[in-house]
Amino acid sequence: MAAAEGSVRPGRNISGDKLPIYPTPESNPTITLIEKPNPLVPYIAQSREAVTGVLTDVRGYLQSGVGSWIGFERRVEKEVKSILPADESLNPGLIYVLISGLSGSVLTRTRSLPIRFLAPPVFTLAAAPYFLPKTSHNIRKYLSDLEDKNFPEFAARHDKFVNTGIAHTQMTLNRFRDATEDLKEWSEKSLNTLENKSGLQISNVISHNQVQKSLEQLKERKTSYETVGYVVEQKPVAEVVVPVEKEGEKKLV
Repeated sequence: MAAAEGSVRPGRNISGDKLPIYPTPESNPTITLIEKPNPLVPYIAQSREAVTGVLTDVRGYLQSGVGSWIGFERRVEKEVKSILPADESLNPGLIYVLISGLSGSVLTRTRSLPIRFLAPPVFTLAAAPYFLPKTSHNIRKYLSDLEDKNFPEFAARHDKFVNTGIAHTQMTLNRFRDATEDLKEWSEKSLNTLENKSGLQISNVISHNQVQKSLEQLKERKTSYETVGYVVEQKPVAEVVVPVEKEGEKKLV
């Protein structure tokens, strides 16, 4: 039976020739690859670079913030250590200072609003140097340093005002001492003049009264005693004697 027209027999080509066993150049044509870029690649690369840049900036900001916070913590720790002395405990001094502030609020609860508002901080500031003297001194020094650093003109005026107040206070105290001494001298002179004119020994009476007051104070301070032991004195109770022979009266045997 003849082959159908246009059909290819196995092992033969279209023309009916027998195919070779080994490959030939005609049977292996050259294949050329043509690279066609994807239009989305540039946009993807640009987006990736932008995201990488943003992440890098964010990382830098975070590292800078963490470094600043660590530096701030160390500065605060250093300043706190410089303010709080190692040889002065906050407990119970701080509790006493807070109780003083509360006492000011309680004592002025029936007063006007300005007094009620100002009394607690005034009581607190007045009690702090007594219960926490070193801590209060360090706080004042720290605030003074901040004032000198940030507000030098105001600090100069403040120092001048404080020095003027201290000087006036010292002058007032000195005048009060002088007035007290003058009053004492005047009273002594008046007493001597009165004794000379009247013949009364008023100074002796005053001295006697002072002695009586001193004796009364000693009596009030008199302490009670209790027996804590006994002292025994040894004395002879009886005398025991024995006869003793003299050397001349001894007989030879």
